[in-house]
Amino acid sequence: MQAATPVDANFLATQHIAVQGDLIGAHRLTDKAGEHVLVLSRKQATDSFKLNASYFTRGETGWKQEWDIRDGVDCPGLDADAGFFPAATTFTDLNHDGRMEVTVSYRTFCGGGVDPYVVKVILRDGATKLAIRGESLVRFPGQPPFGGEHKHDKALLSPAYAAYKQHLDRVWTTVSADNRK
Repeated sequence: MQAATPVDANFLATQHIAVQGDLIGAHRLTDKAGEHVLVLSRKQATDSFKLNASYFTRGETGWKQEWDIRDGVDCPGLDADAGFFPAATTFTDLNHDGRMEVTVSYRTFCGGGVDPYVVKVILRDGATKLAIRGESLVRFPGQPPFGGEHKHDKALLSPAYAAYKQHLDRVWTTVSADNRK
């Protein structure tokens, strides 16, 4: 198994891998199932943001999209934002089957005040999708924190997915902290 390495827009263009909006980041990796590319992109329009995480596998005739995660926010007249946590994107083999699991984290926001972000941490293991969904834990200096509520997918609570839950909990702790000034 090979570690994931970042690739740029030129690589994606030469490989005929389309980017849905602005490229946020892309990684190339190889595992037991072959060569793969993960592409994170964001498209912004007036009052709306669209996020897309697409996972491709190289086949005999080129790259085939295996899965994607699409989300976003449409928020007319209010503050809106959406973005990935690229540093929290991970490639692991927690179940030791020789195939990489991919974890993608992101946040969305639609509001008019000091509300928490919606935060999602999603792990893909082939067709299996497991997630923690909730809101950021907002901290202002000198004030008690608020927000931070989150929920695990029911499957994550099963003993069979204990390693995935432990991993996702670690990522959640990192990305859900929302320290404001």
